[in-house]
Amino acid sequence: MKTANHRLSIKMTCILLTVLASASLVEAYPPDNAAVLYYKAIMILKEPSKDVSAMIDDLRKGKIKSNDKISQHLEENRRAIEIVETAAEIPTCDWGRDHSQGFDLRLPELSKVRRVAFLLNADAQTLADSGNHRTALSKCLTMHKMARHVSDDLLISYLVSASLNNLANQRIQDFLSSMPQNLETLTWLKSQVVAISVNAPSIKTAVAREKEIAMQEMRKEKIDSVLDAMGADSIKDGITADAYEKGRRGDRKFFKDSRDYYAKITDDAIVALDLPYQQSHRRLDELNDRVQKDAKENPAAVLTALLTPAVSRIRTAETKARTFFNAVKAAIDIYIIKAKTGWLPDTLPAGLPRDLFSGKDFEYEKKKDGFVLRCRGKDLDKDEIYQYEFKVPK
Repeated sequence: MKTANHRLSIKMTCILLTVLASASLVEAYPPDNAAVLYYKAIMILKEPSKDVSAMIDDLRKGKIKSNDKISQHLEENRRAIEIVETAAEIPTCDWGRDHSQGFDLRLPELSKVRRVAFLLNADAQTLADSGNHRTALSKCLTMHKMARHVSDDLLISYLVSASLNNLANQRIQDFLSSMPQNLETLTWLKSQVVAISVNAPSIKTAVAREKEIAMQEMRKEKIDSVLDAMGADSIKDGITADAYEKGRRGDRKFFKDSRDYYAKITDDAIVALDLPYQQSHRRLDELNDRVQKDAKENPAAVLTALLTPAVSRIRTAETKARTFFNAVKAAIDIYIIKAKTGWLPDTLPAGLPRDLFSGKDFEYEKKKDGFVLRCRGKDLDKDEIYQYEFKVPK
């Protein structure tokens, strides 16, 4: 009898635990960590055929309109899109990356997240083509939120984040240029982009994390795998294969001196990132030139020359992405004025977001069919001044 009662007790306990676990799972959805849902979406994501993939790319580049094949692929991935939209609303996103792996750390989720962003882009364009502009804009906002989640954990993740922001801003620019100037929608959009602008990923955070990893890897016992992983493509700016051999033959003092040199250069770079773009870029280029020169005479500079990315170019990518976003935010305010008064302003209103290449207000040009916001400072890598054209539909 005792045995029967004991078995019954165990059975009831198991049933109760199952019910409680099920209830807690229901109450816990969505989870506190957005990455859980991103990984779930990635698992069920259906890859497009080659021709559909090409169509999605052409749609993204504005070469074609949405078609039945694209719409079918979107419906096949509707559940994955819905999961990602839920994930984007969760404040916290921890991808569970093991940074102790150092330069061996792989980030396969980044390419999948980009693929989902391309789907959101296609979905947004399909909705806009059918006249559903507000929902189309919400898809763009989801891409912005995904960019925040991709984060500034590493330089590569920061650059993917910037590319998602650019994609979202390009679509918002297109939709603003084609949709009716509805004051309610524009006011809603302004509040959303202001909220998204808070706590944006930072290039400084990414550089600081890269420093931590490099300092761990810059050791005698790890150097062979590090140099082998870098390959011959990393030989640059006069740093020859001899630099690799110096690294492989280095003693403990060599690595300590190398870490000290690397830390000093990286810390100087982080300080330079706080400067306005023109000064920052110039200072970062000077640091790069110094490292390349030192590496020819000072063994302690060799690993820094091999491991340090072109931070000035990444600084430009950051400035370009943030300036584009500022142009979009400024344009929304201009469209709001148009919706309220019926006319575009003759001059740029005061207090709008600025061109970060120059640190000044955008140059504003009013045109018959819209307006242009033009940068006053150059992209120093391409020697180019960017401008952002916005149409006003009749």
